[in-house]
Amino acid sequence: MEMDDLAEEVVITIYCDDEVVVRILATPSDLEDLAIGHIACEGRGTIDSSRVEENSVYLSGSVLSRPSGDLLTAACGACTEGEIEDVEARVPNTFKLGVEPFRLCNEMRGLQPVFSATGGVHAAALANSQQVVLVREDIGRHNAVDKVIGAAITAKLDPSEHCLILSGRIGWELVAKAARVGIELMISLGAVSTAAADLARSCGMTLVGFTSEGKGVVIGPTSRIIDKLN
Repeated sequence: MEMDDLAEEVVITIYCDDEVVVRILATPSDLEDLAIGHIACEGRGTIDSSRVEENSVYLSGSVLSRPSGDLLTAACGACTEGEIEDVEARVPNTFKLGVEPFRLCNEMRGLQPVFSATGGVHAAALANSQQVVLVREDIGRHNAVDKVIGAAITAKLDPSEHCLILSGRIGWELVAKAARVGIELMISLGAVSTAAADLARSCGMTLVGFTSEGKGVVIGPTSRIIDKLN
């Protein structure tokens, strides 16, 4: 009998100055990246320092907490209160992709050890105009994005100088996270939702969904990927 590896999923609690900021159902890896990226991508304040103890992350700084008792699950959408708020962000128009989008998706796929072992997690990557520079994995699509943005911030890389690559679909909440940190281009192997498309247009972002070799569904300005799709 063969034994299968399962994707881990536990409750992660983020504190700031001993107050609970949020509880997130997530994969218990890269937790400092998760916390830093979550605060940045949700526009919830600034962090002075951070430390990890088991499945908790302790922050200091000025951070706005979510509603008491709120638990973000791996399948959550905009938020557990069911509201889609306005995102007041307009990204710059400085990024231009230098390679075919599908090449970056393939490169990310080769850097997903947890998915290779379990088949049960999503991935998010940041890439410059030519290649993938960071990849993070998690049971939740939104957590993976938080983690890779947090990893970039920790490494003193500007997320706005990179494009975001996703293993799953592009939903509203992922476009909102990207817009808040200035990302101009998102590429995914999956679909694009209508709410995501509407938000991307209002923020001036470009989305490429259903990415395959030489093909993709493009939402928004095409100048960032000109000549990279047939």
